[in-house]
Amino acid sequence: MKTILKKEYWNKISNKLIPIFVFLIIFLLTIYNTNKILNQTQKENLQKAEELYQSIDKKLNFLNITLYELKTSSQFKAYFSENSSISEKRYKRIKLYEYLKKTNTIYNRLGFSIEFFEKNENLVFSNLGVMDKTQYFKYNNFPENLEEKQKFLNKVGEKINFVFYQGSFEKNSNIYWIISLDREAFFSEIYFELDNWYLTNGNFNINLGKKPPFSDIIPEKMIKFKISYFNGDFIYSFPKINRVEIFSYELFKLIVIAGILYFLCYLLKLFIIEPVRSLATKIGYSGKNIKQEVKFIEQKIEEITLENKNLEYTISDMKVYQNRKKIKDFLLGLNNLESIQDIISNIPVLNLKNYRVLILEILDVEVTDNIYDKIKISKEFVSKYFEEEVIYEIVDIDYKSIAIILEDKLSEEELEEVMICLANHCERNFKLTFSIAITKEYAKLNEMPRAYKEAKKILDYKFVFKQKRVIFLKDLDETQTKKYYYPIEIEAKLITKTLNANEIGIKRILDEIFDESNTADIDKKHLKEFSGLLYNSLGRILIQLKEMNSDIDPKIFSSEEILRANDLKELREKFEEKILDVCKIAKEKDEDDNSDIKNKIEKYLEDNYHIDISLDNLADYLGHSFKYTSILFKKVMGDNFKNYLNIYRIEKAKEIMAENKDIKIKDLAERIGYNSSNTFIRIFRKYEGVSPGKYFGLNE
Repeated sequence: MKTILKKEYWNKISNKLIPIFVFLIIFLLTIYNTNKILNQTQKENLQKAEELYQSIDKKLNFLNITLYELKTSSQFKAYFSENSSISEKRYKRIKLYEYLKKTNTIYNRLGFSIEFFEKNENLVFSNLGVMDKTQYFKYNNFPENLEEKQKFLNKVGEKINFVFYQGSFEKNSNIYWIISLDREAFFSEIYFELDNWYLTNGNFNINLGKKPPFSDIIPEKMIKFKISYFNGDFIYSFPKINRVEIFSYELFKLIVIAGILYFLCYLLKLFIIEPVRSLATKIGYSGKNIKQEVKFIEQKIEEITLENKNLEYTISDMKVYQNRKKIKDFLLGLNNLESIQDIISNIPVLNLKNYRVLILEILDVEVTDNIYDKIKISKEFVSKYFEEEVIYEIVDIDYKSIAIILEDKLSEEELEEVMICLANHCERNFKLTFSIAITKEYAKLNEMPRAYKEAKKILDYKFVFKQKRVIFLKDLDETQTKKYYYPIEIEAKLITKTLNANEIGIKRILDEIFDESNTADIDKKHLKEFSGLLYNSLGRILIQLKEMNSDIDPKIFSSEEILRANDLKELREKFEEKILDVCKIAKEKDEDDNSDIKNKIEKYLEDNYHIDISLDNLADYLGHSFKYTSILFKKVMGDNFKNYLNIYRIEKAKEIMAENKDIKIKDLAERIGYNSSNTFIRIFRKYEGVSPGKYFGLNE
């Protein structure tokens, strides 16, 4: 009982002493931080004042040099040092004033001007001219007995006048110099702190701002800078520091920190210490089954550690994936150079001095089975092929092509030999026939999207070079292919855009066809061949247009005018005119039956998706040609027939699986119109990213 009472007594004592002790520590830390901030502020103010004065001192030095040049000028010496008649004196006065005016005009931008007068003359050489001394003194608020003083200082408006006596110059000439400093221009570096700066020359002192002259500044709170040129001083008065405010802020900050720490300790006790104590009690801390419970906890810790490792690997893989996606988007021109700035230093291929872009594209997708698996294996083989030779990066473009950013270390002959060997290996081992496009050498990183476009453009001619597996840019012969040829893919795009009345798309394709780099300086022979190609393309468009609207007579477009073009410019104008005329006709044709056509297509697919159907079958059903049905399908359904049918069948497969989970993959493939389960698996993986077995949890 005594032990318990003693423990309670000490608990009460400690509960009282701890808050006092904590507050004492906070108070002492507040004093320490306040003094530290005050000292730091003092040092910063001193450093700042010295830096600002250095800038002003340069101007003062320049002013002194200007003053010296004026004293030693021939005009100055001639006026003050030589005996002259009245007329000569007047002439010399004019010359001296002109010289002074010129000097002040030049250096007025720096914020200072120089004026002067001789003690024995009633004239002052000023910016406003040679003035009467009495009038000048009154204008500048100078005292009448100024000439009895060795130096004088005053402030008039935005100007500060610094007057000092030069003494005998030559032949008893006593010169007074008046230096006028413009507050805004000359003191531009300290303009917003002028109230803290003073100028003094011994008997006189002024504040550069709007404060009165100083009288009670504490020496410890100011710093003096000597102006040796004019026997004066600059004084910087340190700004007043609110000690109470700093102390209050630091005290409040420490109290908040102490409060946060107390809150964290409370949370630590509530969510960690207490649960641990509770867990220790539950696992038999009293000695019952404690070994088994501890072993169980150790096993859980090991499982958590292993899971953390797996998460780290997953995060690492995600970073690699994100980096590759950024490179791909940049290469394809989807993002700009800024989007990859954060990974440039970590990706060697983005730091190459010279590089080429290669694209490996399957020559004929339709006759190739299991493209997804084969191209994945091919990519791994390519990676091993270049692994120890050059720096490279493989970029997945789509299911039928990959791009390679390759360090340019090999000559074109060596590179062609290597790529031919690689293509032969892929064809021999993976049954993949690649067309390989290789760009010219590039040096700048921001040209990478351009290099990719160049490689894609080379691939437009893959059927022209069907016998050539590796195609370089130089292979597109300037005198033949480039001059009068454009790929059939471009013609197909042009037909689609025209019949869909897409004028913007039409102009883009025409720009591609009439690319200046491909058609510049075309001769008559090639112009005639090029005109023939365009005439045939227009003819195919008109055939499709006739099928869309049987009332239209193709003869009204006078296609023969294209063949009579005399130069490339005229050919472009005539062809574009005809194409846009067709576009207008297609646009004017009202497609009110789009909804009916869509319903017919959906009904046909619903009734026939489970059998082997093609676009030809749908064309027969709708009563249109194959080509027009293809255009119409994409326009009405938003995708081409093949993709739409595959997606439609996959969705049907999901519906069937929801109703019958015991169905086999082979039976499921037949139910939705595929003759082979392998074909179904390949297409499902292409669109869903995984095999149907993994997706549905079935045995394939």
